[in-house]
Amino acid sequence: MNLKSLLFGSAATLMVVTGAQAADLPVAAEPVDYVRVCDAFGTGFYYIPGTETCLKVGGRVRVEAHYTEGPRNGFNNYTTRARGYVTLDARTQSDIGLVRAYVNMAMTVGPQNGVNYATAPANASGAWLWEAFVQISNDMGTFTAGHTASQFDFWGTNLYATRVGIDDPTTEFTLFAYSFNVGNGVSATVSFEDAASGGRNNGIIDVLAPNLGGNGGQRYPDVVANVRIDQGWGSAQVMGALHNVRSAFAGIGSELGWAVGAGLSVKVPGTGISFDSQGTYARGASGYASSLGQPDAAVNAAGTNLDLYDVWSIRAGLSADITSTIGVAIDASYTDTDAPAVVGRAGDSQDWGVGGHIEWRPVRGLIIGGEVAYNRTNPRVGPDADIWGGMIRVQRTF
Repeated sequence: MNLKSLLFGSAATLMVVTGAQAADLPVAAEPVDYVRVCDAFGTGFYYIPGTETCLKVGGRVRVEAHYTEGPRNGFNNYTTRARGYVTLDARTQSDIGLVRAYVNMAMTVGPQNGVNYATAPANASGAWLWEAFVQISNDMGTFTAGHTASQFDFWGTNLYATRVGIDDPTTEFTLFAYSFNVGNGVSATVSFEDAASGGRNNGIIDVLAPNLGGNGGQRYPDVVANVRIDQGWGSAQVMGALHNVRSAFAGIGSELGWAVGAGLSVKVPGTGISFDSQGTYARGASGYASSLGQPDAAVNAAGTNLDLYDVWSIRAGLSADITSTIGVAIDASYTDTDAPAVVGRAGDSQDWGVGGHIEWRPVRGLIIGGEVAYNRTNPRVGPDADIWGGMIRVQRTF
């Protein structure tokens, strides 16, 4: 055996021994960042891996079938709607308080909601952003920025109200609000709200010279304030709003519209019965009192100023749990519209609506219900008009 063969043999032997020893060495496992449950904000939250932010992912599927009485001029008596929601709720405790971001979005095929919505497209599809806001909450109060419920609105309706329901003007707006925590369940809120983002710029009409009319667009945000109390017996609120009314014609001065309202919600102790209500009076801010589309103002007879519409409304609802799985609700509303003198009595009307439903909840988050509703319009001039409809809904929230 020569020296070259000896060296190669020794190297091969060394590699085999070294490989065997290496195979016996323990291998460090990759770190696993398991998803942790976050119970600080209730069920369904978990920590986003690598952060201290708790996230809850939820959703809803809603399917409906409607029948609405109407004329034979292309009006669809029978319609359906399918809608899917996705909700995201992220919360983080920080040095400045609880920081929250919330998103509620949906995709829909079918008609939109609305009182007397007889002309709603039967198969209109689209994406809807119901809410998207950021909140910072601490002992002093809560700052909210984003698209969410108006701070003027207290209670809307218990009804499904897809095609026929009561007069419910509550809706969502893009706003900047701060709620002061007074203590003992009392809060006071100031909010700056984009009326155009929620459809509360109801327009201006000019009976004598239509070319001088028209909505000039908003110049300022609406200013909304409320004082609210929440206790074991229920809740109550008083609120007010200031609304800019501006003509498209430079020679016509702007006006300041306003609205005031109050709401009450009472729970009957020891029962599943609740009573909810809200009353509103609006002058030049019709969208706060009604969803029927009354204008905010009309150009006066001289064509120099705006005369404001007066609208007041009241709505109330009673809901009850008959058993642990069966619930019922009955709602009603009344709206009175007084038009300016230039429009005359032809612009005055009284509108009322009533509806009720019964629903079965066999499983948590599952609702199967049926509803009927009726609306009637009584104008001061012209014939009365009415509409009725019924619907069924199947809904699963998770």
